[in-house]
Amino acid sequence: MSLVAIVVALLAQHAFPEGPRHHLSSFYGRMVLSAAKRLNAGDRNSGILGWIALMAGVLVPAALITWVAALVHPFLVWVLEVAVLYATVRFLATAHAVVEIEKALRGNNTAAAANLLAQWQAEPVQTDDPGAIARLAAEHALREAHQGTFGPLFWFLVLPGPLGLILYPLALRAAQGWAHLVDREERDFGWFAARAFQVIDWIPQRATAFTFAVVGNFEDALYCWRSQAAAWVRPEEGVVLASGAGALGVRLGDPIPVSPDTLAPRPALGTGESAKEDALASLEGLLWRALILWLIVYLLAAALRLG
Repeated sequence: MSLVAIVVALLAQHAFPEGPRHHLSSFYGRMVLSAAKRLNAGDRNSGILGWIALMAGVLVPAALITWVAALVHPFLVWVLEVAVLYATVRFLATAHAVVEIEKALRGNNTAAAANLLAQWQAEPVQTDDPGAIARLAAEHALREAHQGTFGPLFWFLVLPGPLGLILYPLALRAAQGWAHLVDREERDFGWFAARAFQVIDWIPQRATAFTFAVVGNFEDALYCWRSQAAAWVRPEEGVVLASGAGALGVRLGDPIPVSPDTLAPRPALGTGESAKEDALASLEGLLWRALILWLIVYLLAAALRLG
């Protein structure tokens, strides 16, 4: 039933796109901010308490709703799973963004491509170099594919009902929000949230990286994973980006302009030539093959449960 729920949710997203405002993600953001405002004392102990309170405040009601739905009829649990999948999984949005940026680059409209990328990643793009835009878009697509699709799908496979789909993005929002949205002198408040998410994401990261290797260039993906991931700007996401770059057979990373006279130093990821718009077309295919592999895993899991 989980496999069917994923397919139905993707079809529903295709027929009725949610739009730029993701309501469930916005709810998580409000909960993260509320917990910080109420419990942030600027130390690690308050951060631990805040994280536990945040998780309990969302997951316990979700578990109770799932339990009540199961008592009424198992079909209601399935409907609940579809609804949460629809509001959580961002695969189609990621694939669509890649296609739009690729089209803009192929049409030599670098300003439009940069604007699309800036809107997508919610950060300004300080370059008009098509190659740099293609690399940044590919990196963000790999990041989004993991955090917006394959990470939640991993925990959906592990935990009952929609709890895994809620746990992963909520923990991600807490780790990101408390790292950036609190005063610098109170950063210890987000220490536990960041490390808790590292634990929650440790296996999913490697599952996503291995998926990219299986559906892409296997040897290069594993080589880049082993040799390049730890040197990335943010090592916690280096596993996914290095494996994805190796699977594509292109080079990501490399310095990019952050101002007219300044380059941001970034190590190289992947092998071969620097990514251009052609790499985005290859990336779209890689993401679809990765999704199909995940669906096969869900099919095998369902067969094992029935057996």
